[in-house]
Amino acid sequence: MSGYYALQIGNQQFFTGKHGAEQRRLLVPQYRFAVFYSTLAGIPALMHSRLIVRAGGKTWTPFHSQPALCNWVRAQQTSKFTIEWRLEELKVSPSNAVAWAADVVGIGTWQNLAEEVALLAHDAIHRIESTTGESPVTTCVRQAYRTAREFETRAMTGRYQKTTPPDGVTPATIQSFGEQLVAKPTAPSIAVPKPADAANAPPATPVDSPVNPTANVEQGASAAAIEKAPPEPLPTKPAESVSSYPPIVLDIFKAICAQEDYEHLKKSCNETESGIVVPVTIFAKHGLPSSKVLQILADNKLLVQISDSRRSAILTKAARGLLFPSTP
Repeated sequence: MSGYYALQIGNQQFFTGKHGAEQRRLLVPQYRFAVFYSTLAGIPALMHSRLIVRAGGKTWTPFHSQPALCNWVRAQQTSKFTIEWRLEELKVSPSNAVAWAADVVGIGTWQNLAEEVALLAHDAIHRIESTTGESPVTTCVRQAYRTAREFETRAMTGRYQKTTPPDGVTPATIQSFGEQLVAKPTAPSIAVPKPADAANAPPATPVDSPVNPTANVEQGASAAAIEKAPPEPLPTKPAESVSSYPPIVLDIFKAICAQEDYEHLKKSCNETESGIVVPVTIFAKHGLPSSKVLQILADNKLLVQISDSRRSAILTKAARGLLFPSTP
């Protein structure tokens, strides 16, 4: 569940506020990958801190020569294993978590990432507690752990509801996928399309083949009908095209619209003659300070003014299509 929430949270986060458009195009996918993989890399430490796994009279720890739990259980050559909850959660330092992650993730996973992304990805592994000045990657990983734990708590204390996994998803397929990740940690090679085979190409029509005389008549009739048809009215062009704004502006509003409480957020906004009044807090959840976001909006002529208390701001009416994309 942590990896699932990491994907969701990573898509709502700003990572490259100080980079140019080309750097953003290259780095944003890397940052999102780093959030997902850093979250998974901390799972061995989370398991060791909360669970006790025994098989064949032995207890599993990430220090074994086979840190992957499935391989360790198989090596015990026993028909069953037991899992127990620790009465008190074991404290595991981030240093140990990174060391265990190297055994699970494998060498070469980070080789195609930019240096700044790889450094932040390693720093984010098994960061449970909030720290001052943490990176956006660390924030995403910590929020993914917290959200997964809240889901787990609700599932354990709530009423049991039987669920069916999607078609094709079974414990065996999940196990096979995990083994492939361990065996091939690096990115797969990109398949290059082969040139078309002339032998398989459809036969060309001979030049001296007979021509159907009615075909030309039908084509002429259809062409005449097209000429007589009245032209369709052109769509009304909006005052300001959404695509005309810089990518950073589009990402800001995309992240706002992707929030879980977006419907509640819409109700907190108020449209007036001056513009759209919004709480400033909606800009402070995505990795950039709210002051920086407001400056970006002001530079792109989307900000009218900020209240004296700095708790609310008025956006121009041109921002309506960005803030409420599904509202006519």
